Amino acid sequence: MLSFRSRLFLLASGAVGRRFEGRPIPSPHALRASVARGLGVLPVPKDVNVQERRVGRVDVEVLRPRLPRTDRVMLYVHGGGYVTGSPRTHRPFTARLASALACEVWVPDYRLAPEHPFPHGLDDCHAVWTAFASEHAECALLLGGESAGGGLSLALTYRLREAGARLPDKLYLQSAWLDLRLAGASYRDLDAGDIMSSTRLTEEGFARHYAGESPRDDVRMSPVLDDPAGLPPTYVQVGSREIFLSDSEEFVRRARAANVDVELEVGRGLWHAWPLLAPLIPEATASIERVRRWVDRPRESR
Repeated sequence: MLSFRSRLFLLASGAVGRRFEGRPIPSPHALRASVARGLGVLPVPKDVNVQERRVGRVDVEVLRPRLPRTDRVMLYVHGGGYVTGSPRTHRPFTARLASALACEVWVPDYRLAPEHPFPHGLDDCHAVWTAFASEHAECALLLGGESAGGGLSLALTYRLREAGARLPDKLYLQSAWLDLRLAGASYRDLDAGDIMSSTRLTEEGFARHYAGESPRDDVRMSPVLDDPAGLPPTYVQVGSREIFLSDSEEFVRRARAANVDVELEVGRGLWHAWPLLAPLIPEATASIERVRRWVDRPRESR
């Protein structure tokens, strides 16, 4: 059963689709402001130091807990539909993740659509990963992201595999948006009750801006279509109430068929990217703890 705080959040939020019935979808500028306001109310852990650096043309936020481990590091790719979000908007979560994992976390400020459509964001994440992996060659490398950031993380892993470059040692996908075609059944079946997005908002506010003129069945844009063979151990979180559920389910099905070590956590009654709301709802805090336990597990165990 959902906690009282989660039930209250659901009640207060309502379905996104109903908010835009008969109304135009907001501009990218308005969507960015809305995301910044929404995530800006969350507290940032005080035991994490935040610094900025630049990798080529990409700004990167580096978060370090007070006593970081020296044997692992993470590159985290923020979400926001390829149109919104930044390291700053996601700092309440990435700082909490750095504290929970007790390791340094890099968050690239990759270029956003529509000003910079596909594949600019992927190119930026690739450039940062190359520097990240080189600088931490002796560490276990973790890669993760939520929503569009999950899509970029998976697409980046496939690009690294094709290039023969070092892959992440573990991959974390939270409510990952993996199919720009919006082809899964959940885009239809769960649309009416999704409190964080809607199929129309996803298409008109995000997908068309990122895709531009590129075909959406390009596996770099819709990585759910790629072959998962050779992927590292992967942890997948997805809410049972979100339109992106089919993306994660299809990815997990393909990954298991390819003998990938993949673990699936379905947040029953929960919504898109709910772990970002830690510590406001207990389910979010518990999900971060499950990620920590998974990361701590030796790679050779299942």
